[in-house]
Amino acid sequence: MAQVKQSNPNWAKDFEQRLDELDKFNAKVGWFESAKYPEGTPVAYVAAIQEYGSGPIPPRPFMRPTMDKKQNEWKQVAGHAAKQILDGKMDAKQGMALLATTAEADIAETISKVSAPPLSPITLVARLFKKQGRKISGGVIGEIAARLHAGEKFDLSGISTKPLNDTGRMVATLTHVVEDSE
Repeated sequence: MAQVKQSNPNWAKDFEQRLDELDKFNAKVGWFESAKYPEGTPVAYVAAIQEYGSGPIPPRPFMRPTMDKKQNEWKQVAGHAAKQILDGKMDAKQGMALLATTAEADIAETISKVSAPPLSPITLVARLFKKQGRKISGGVIGEIAARLHAGEKFDLSGISTKPLNDTGRMVATLTHVVEDSE
């Protein structure tokens, strides 16, 4: 008969402590208070408008489709992290950070692939004006709308038609935090 020698007499207590650690942390992915555009607009506000739409701005969802598409993969990452935690190879905070980092990368990838609905002509001209150094305000948007309505044509060559990527700030400021849940 084979004998098993226990190398850690406190293994059950250690295992229980590691299991309890999993409840001590929350991971969040998104845009936090410090993420702002140069004029002070919170990136989270713009991201929410793009996700759900508002007024004439159609929804261009990226968070919800990513969660729907990646939830099984995220469960696998969480399972792998839990095993590493229970084996003592990583702590719970590191495990949550692994999961959050994975989700952050997946959301950024989805944002980079959004191509529809296309940007409105007003948005494209606003991008042109901004590239020319004009400050964009409600009055300028009204001016653009009036000029387009009057049939004026604008040279939009060199202007990105890609939704969600005018300045790159949305993807650049997407991040995650792991916080104590207590």
